[in-house]
Amino acid sequence: MMRIRTTMFGVVGLLASVLSTAALASVNKPTAEERAACMGDAMTLCITAIPNRARIASKMSQLSPRCRAQFDKAAAGRQ
Repeated sequence: MMRIRTTMFGVVGLLASVLSTAALASVNKPTAEERAACMGDAMTLCITAIPNRARIASKMSQLSPRCRAQFDKAAAGRQ
């Protein structure tokens, strides 16, 4: 159980860092809100793409509205 939980947080962290890097050029540690919004996307869209950052970044267009909103919010804060 602990291994699954650790893997899920790793996947979300990798998703957030790769997508943030691709979309925003710099990245901070994902917040609890960002993790909650993007966990499902990370598990369904990116689990088979890890560790290929280019394949993960190519999933941006498939993000759920809830997860995409987190990236939009972060981008707006950096302008």
